[in-house]
Amino acid sequence: MERTRSEADTTISAVLTDVDGTLVTKDKVLTPRALDAVKRLRERGIVFTITSGRPPFGMRMLVEPLKLTMPMAAFNGGAIVMPDMSILDERQLPDYLLPALVEMIGGHGLDVWLFRCRDWCVRSLSAPRVSRETSNIQQSPVVLPNFEGMLTGVVKVVGVSDDHPRVAACEAAVQHAFGTQVSAARSQPHYLDVTHPTANKGVVIERLSRYLKIPLRCIAALGDQPNDVLMFERSGLSIAMGNASDEVKRRASFTTTSFEEEGFANAVESIILPRAVPASGPASKPTGRLHHVGQSLWLDNITRELVEGGTLERYIRELSVTGLTSNPTIFEHAIETSPAYDASIIQRAQRGMTPEEAFFEIALEDITRAADLFRPIHDRTAGIDGWVSLEVSPLLARDPTETLAAAKSLFARASRPNLMIKIPGTRECLPAIEEAIFQGIPINVTLLFSREQYLAAAEAFLRGTERRIEAGLSPNVSSVASIFVSRWDTAIAQTAPVELKWRLGIAMAKRTYKAYRDLLRAPRWQRVYNAGGRPQRLLWASTGTKDPAGSDVMYVKALTAQFTVVTVPEKTLLALGDHGDITSLLRADGGDCEQGLAAFTAAGIDLYALAERLQEEGTESFVHSWNGLMEVIASKAAALSRERARGVSGPGGGRPVRVPRRDTGGGGWAIRGRSPRALRSR
Repeated sequence: MERTRSEADTTISAVLTDVDGTLVTKDKVLTPRALDAVKRLRERGIVFTITSGRPPFGMRMLVEPLKLTMPMAAFNGGAIVMPDMSILDERQLPDYLLPALVEMIGGHGLDVWLFRCRDWCVRSLSAPRVSRETSNIQQSPVVLPNFEGMLTGVVKVVGVSDDHPRVAACEAAVQHAFGTQVSAARSQPHYLDVTHPTANKGVVIERLSRYLKIPLRCIAALGDQPNDVLMFERSGLSIAMGNASDEVKRRASFTTTSFEEEGFANAVESIILPRAVPASGPASKPTGRLHHVGQSLWLDNITRELVEGGTLERYIRELSVTGLTSNPTIFEHAIETSPAYDASIIQRAQRGMTPEEAFFEIALEDITRAADLFRPIHDRTAGIDGWVSLEVSPLLARDPTETLAAAKSLFARASRPNLMIKIPGTRECLPAIEEAIFQGIPINVTLLFSREQYLAAAEAFLRGTERRIEAGLSPNVSSVASIFVSRWDTAIAQTAPVELKWRLGIAMAKRTYKAYRDLLRAPRWQRVYNAGGRPQRLLWASTGTKDPAGSDVMYVKALTAQFTVVTVPEKTLLALGDHGDITSLLRADGGDCEQGLAAFTAAGIDLYALAERLQEEGTESFVHSWNGLMEVIASKAAALSRERARGVSGPGGGRPVRVPRRDTGGGGWAIRGRSPRALRSR
């Protein structure tokens, strides 16, 4: 190895490498030593990813052998793609520039290729290097005698010639004529790549640094061409290949052997691994990466110990949790199993409160403390994130008037701008959702299972927002629409064919996501955005895996989607942070969801009827938990009163008081709740 520039040794936590001329051989082969070098980086906890002038589909064949899990930069940064080729970010060339750009490149005697993220166009299959490029990227081009009508959605224009001085002259001409409107650089002596001005390898390494919160000085960059110098200049450690020009070598920290002499593997073994220090910090965990693909991560749990003992604060700090949801089942479990609530319960019993009155005071104590922990996130994101949610009584699920009154009361009592009130998306409560939005109350619409139920909730949100605009009020009222996922699979676990196991919830979520993304593009929504409104974000709920034979993070991984929130139980959060690599994005068009759902229909499952049943059962389940919660509070109050009368020190003696349900003697409360059957009959 030859060192060409003196600098202090540094630690390395990430590696960004060029592909052609660097990672692969002249024949585009990944050698066994190169693969082993990447494996050793991964074993040491070093982040590894690639950047290339290739289109995304030209990088697809590298994913499996390299075991890539990080986003990759195609088109020299013109597109950032996940390992499954889903597009994380795309920077297209302005349509109005393309005719002049194509004319200039052609005028210099270069053949012109047009690349979009999923295809490429040439004028002739016999033009220089078309055949070789087809072999390299393993996708044939579309042949067009002219590019009329195709100059849109283009991410990269390539000028091609075996006359290298001609390519260099064209590069200078394009840079002079278009200035900062484009980035023009030779990726190989015979290729001139023209991309968006923010699509270059210097920007790629900066984005990698921001994405993972890894300082640039801790990133090593490898390359062989002039366009690699931009990432050399920003990296802490730069390595030029032995096949690079003298000028490129001069700009690097080190020079390794050539790509035909295992230069990449030699650089990893001799230069990088001796300086390797594992990447650390929340951004390097899968939980942190979710935010960079456009998804928020909320915790579906709350207990007093979680809030007051520092655990929630640690999840915010270390696992990138940016919000929290709660429901009656969560509170029932928390209050029943923890002594932390005993003092609050006995105090309110002595003040003559009903169990419901006591519960909401106790719940608001927890929720407002949690809201205060998330308030910095809420302020920093201008209200996009940092929310906590509290549910109205599920006994009101068929009563819009009482639901609205309860929502207004809870929001006012909490006095926190980052509190969302949860209202079930039942038909009866849709008017309450609309009116709550109109009155400026942030709403989490819960218990949605299908596309149709979601669209009804979205319509209620939109109507409330439009009414605010008409009244001269700010339309900026936040809302999420919560789609319950795993309950679909639980409902058919005993009846669906084995080959369809664990697929229904994800397929229904994909169908709903397509409707959501279509709605975001609708003119009606655009008018609301223009007036200052914000979209009602889709939220994935019920994401814990119920079957122990299934992956504990399967729903989160399958539903990583832009413009959404995912809320997870504590067990799933910890599993995701430990081993939940995020390698794909949900497609805006829902992908193959309709084919998947057709298989369930063919198996005799009525999806529409099941959606209605799941919403009804979900409502009843929360009523059951609510009644159980009221019983727990009443029973605890009775038991604590008896203990106090016997002179036991402290409420509960510092331990949870476990009592039979309906134990309301000795100063407790009577339970006045409605049963699920009574609820159905309303």
